[in-house]
Amino acid sequence: MVRTTSADNEVKKEGPGEDTRSVVSYINPFRDSIGLGEMLLFTKYFATLTKAGISVLRSLGTLSRQMKSWVFRKMIWDMKEEVEGGMPLNVCFKKNNDTFGMLYSNLIRVGEESGRLFLVLDRLSNLLERRILIRRKVVGAMTYPLIITLVAMCVVLFLMLVVIPQFAKLFEQFGQELPWLTQMVINISNFIGHNVLLLIAAGIGMGIAIFQANQSVKGRRLFDWIKLKLPVFGNLYQKYLIALYARNLATLFQSGVNIISAMKISNEAIDNVILAEQLGYVVNEVEGGIPIAKALAKINVMPELSTQMIEVGEESGNLDEMLEKVAEFYEDEINFIIDQLTALIEPVFIIVLGSIVGVIVLAMYLPIFRMAKVVSGGSGAPPAGM
Repeated sequence: MVRTTSADNEVKKEGPGEDTRSVVSYINPFRDSIGLGEMLLFTKYFATLTKAGISVLRSLGTLSRQMKSWVFRKMIWDMKEEVEGGMPLNVCFKKNNDTFGMLYSNLIRVGEESGRLFLVLDRLSNLLERRILIRRKVVGAMTYPLIITLVAMCVVLFLMLVVIPQFAKLFEQFGQELPWLTQMVINISNFIGHNVLLLIAAGIGMGIAIFQANQSVKGRRLFDWIKLKLPVFGNLYQKYLIALYARNLATLFQSGVNIISAMKISNEAIDNVILAEQLGYVVNEVEGGIPIAKALAKINVMPELSTQMIEVGEESGNLDEMLEKVAEFYEDEINFIIDQLTALIEPVFIIVLGSIVGVIVLAMYLPIFRMAKVVSGGSGAPPAGM
């Protein structure tokens, strides 16, 4: 049971802070969303206060006024009141699994039961730091091509909607038959210009349809399968998920959670239905008495080197250490792939964009070259009657 002090009673009189919900949060629902960065900040502060000997009640009361998100401030304050009412801390976290996840609440339970809450919070903050670091790299690697693609599309649209129509008007004045390449580019420009609003509406509609489909079980499964099968990026995404799985599993095992429970909790953190199902099969195999390494080898989501490392960890009793090494191995692989992508993507897109612009420029200048040739040929012809 958590003991209250006079300082805790002072906190009880206060609310979650004088700072109430902002008007902007009603307009923009994403403004008060709880990100990994804010969870890391909360965990670090909680660990620091716990290490300093400050009670859980007072720590939660203080933290409820320090967080940026109004939703998070209220959530922490509600947890503080539930703890004050006699509810175990880990149960309060478990009630907010949508935000913290099963791994967080289970590690808090381990910390409460063992009396080492600070150590658990410190381990959670390290885990969140590594997760944020590797996630930023993966998201950055996937975002960079999208930004370049968007810029390329803007350049091409500018040419199609502004530049080419000017050339088309000029060519109409000459009344000459245009080369097929020029005519094709002008037709595409006319189509985009006449249907630009329809194309924008179709793009928005497609985005909404994809979002809605992703909310269904079958749609989510399809998109998760596509994510894993994407060239280059699918491999990067899978390595990120496996690195996250191995590090979570190692953290839980180090904290004293039994291996079966640790595997089930780690599966919950996998944000991919296909991979989570495969890892769920591994749990069933391990529950049936098959070693983890052999069960993982059956689903073929890890290279042989990683499964051998896990096998050595099982045999030597250093499974948590080997899982950490597997996570580090995958993180190094991710860093290598991202470096390679960064080096290759820019020149590839420059070549592609240069080729598109080059074709458009060539299409616009072909009639001009033809007219210049006709004019130069006509000026050199002998006068009539000579």
